Amino acid sequence: MLSRPGLALYLAPREFPFILIGGVIGALGVWLAAPMAATAVTAFLVAFQVKAEILTQPRS
Repeated sequence: MLSRPGLALYLAPREFPFILIGGVIGALGVWLAAPMAATAVTAFLVAFQVKAEILTQPRS
């Protein structure tokens, strides 16, 4: 995902148990021969908190 003017993306790691669960999901996907793209996206969304905000006025 690419950022554009008027769109702010915030990424923050979650607490340790969520990071650990994300890593386990990634490893389980490789072990079970699941599609790597689906496994990587799921593990990322579990391990990180992603917020998108549409800005009405550009920040300076």
